[in-house]
Amino acid sequence: MKKLAPLFSLLVFFSCGEKDEKASGNSEFALSYTIDTVQVDPGDHLVYVTGYMNTATPSLDKKVLYNLNPKSPELEIIDLDALAFQESIPLEKEGPEGIGNYVSDLVVTDLGDFFFIGYESLVKSNPGLDQFKRFSFQADKLSGDKLDENEGIDFGAIPSKDGNYFFGTYSVQMFQGKIGGLAVVDLNEMSLKKIPIPELENLVDFNINQYQDGRPMMSTIERIWLNEVNGKLYLTNSTRNEAFIYDPKLDSLFKKEFQSSITDNAKKGLYTKETNSDEEMSKAMKEKNKEVNFNELIYDDMNEKFWRVSSDMDRMIADSVVTKNILTIFDKELNQLHEEKIDFNITSMLSFFKEGTLYSYINLDDEMGFTRIKPSYE
Repeated sequence: MKKLAPLFSLLVFFSCGEKDEKASGNSEFALSYTIDTVQVDPGDHLVYVTGYMNTATPSLDKKVLYNLNPKSPELEIIDLDALAFQESIPLEKEGPEGIGNYVSDLVVTDLGDFFFIGYESLVKSNPGLDQFKRFSFQADKLSGDKLDENEGIDFGAIPSKDGNYFFGTYSVQMFQGKIGGLAVVDLNEMSLKKIPIPELENLVDFNINQYQDGRPMMSTIERIWLNEVNGKLYLTNSTRNEAFIYDPKLDSLFKKEFQSSITDNAKKGLYTKETNSDEEMSKAMKEKNKEVNFNELIYDDMNEKFWRVSSDMDRMIADSVVTKNILTIFDKELNQLHEEKIDFNITSMLSFFKEGTLYSYINLDDEMGFTRIKPSYE
């Protein structure tokens, strides 16, 4: 296979001056980075890029990317060192060795086990993809803390790095149902532990709801992000500049609030929440896009730092919202170190650090590519 050269590259240097001391939180902190974009060589294979890359995840050593095509289904193996398609492994949807019909997320544990996650569906496979186990999180299948009437574990949960636990939020499974807190399921004992987080309950107040003849039809939702790093669980959301840190060993929950000098620290909710047509929904969404949005944390294990890119309105051009992207960097204890406006974006679809370089998925004319950002901290 041919070796692909970067499509373009850019060198950027930044260091904090007096004006940026408040933003960075450390006047000694300086950041520089190089940026390039590369394309994965597909060979004779049509690499699956039609989804939102939720079903793609790197291996522990970041040597390969597992990319699940849930339609076929098949598991594509991408060599991240060679940036080339390697092989595909056929899978089944149904039966004792099936991954499920509606898989929307793929996770690989540190032991190499695969978790195929779907709506009310969880299937675990060994690394050889020849042993499968199914889990059910219905209330009558779980011991420990009880789910209240109409409560359930939310879509978007993740397994622990060792594959022994499942982390998610629990909420009332109804239209505009409030989030109650963090749910931790011991997959060996099938027991549930609920950790209430009252601050999450009002996230539904920022949803935009659409009705037809008084009946609820659809609703936007505020995102909850879950990340496990070094044995601790980090829960963040798209609404407020905050994080909740749960330590399973100590059974302790700690909240951190951050301050930005570039964006608001929370959505204001100054947009229409109740709509009755697609046109009204579109108009409300345009207004909502004027407000701040916080994306997920991404951990740089080589440099022991968290990255997060947020967006906020920069200006209006006629009726169009022009947003600005803001990079915030935290240390491994989630203390804010640095903040700056950036000219690039990091997709929430698929981004990860490999040997100190951030790989962020980009669609290049329906081919898989990555924007690579290599930082240098001083």
